[in-house]
Amino acid sequence: MFSRTVDVLTADLSTVEIDESILSVGELGRALEYSMTANLRPYLAAHTWLRQRLAEYLDCPPEEVELDSNEQLRIVSPETDLSFDLSYAEGIVALAVGFRMAVGVNVDADNDEPVDTDKVHRVLTRPESNVVFSSPDMRKEFLKLWSRKQALARAMGRDPEDEPKTMSVMGISPVEWEGFEVIDVNLGDGVAAAVAVPKGCSIAVTALVDVEEKPAVQVAVAV
Repeated sequence: MFSRTVDVLTADLSTVEIDESILSVGELGRALEYSMTANLRPYLAAHTWLRQRLAEYLDCPPEEVELDSNEQLRIVSPETDLSFDLSYAEGIVALAVGFRMAVGVNVDADNDEPVDTDKVHRVLTRPESNVVFSSPDMRKEFLKLWSRKQALARAMGRDPEDEPKTMSVMGISPVEWEGFEVIDVNLGDGVAAAVAVPKGCSIAVTALVDVEEKPAVQVAVAV
């Protein structure tokens, strides 16, 4: 019997002071793609914050964090056991950190727009779609299921838009699927967030929420 812990850390991106000096050449190159869009500041803030948080785990300066990836794990470097996933939306960023295990996290924010019925049919299974259309709050139900599905896909090393109907995330959290558990993370009203982690062990997921007016949440799931 063994235990693994996944930390889920969150922040309000508007409070993050961007420090381009700690970003890699690759990150700065990616930022250029956003240079004339509203996505530039969130990207720079999220990656500044990411490096600062990972540096705390590794006990090194943020600029010395070496990011790498392989088919399933987003890892800090081949020499470390630290793996992570990052997601941000509408000013909220979430980071899932584990040790030598695939992790996935996703954050979606409610933008008050009507549910895109075409997208519901495209990315959800028929039973999942039926749950959405029968819900008194279709938008909230869709965001919950779609956020779960994206977190699961990221943990599995897949593109969430690539055959999403081959995954099912319906049910009460935690939801099991092909060796993973998908757990809802409460970040307050108007936000749908989920983390996907390997099953088969005791899992403690902690959300350290410092988004304004969103209380800290702790979720512990024993398997």
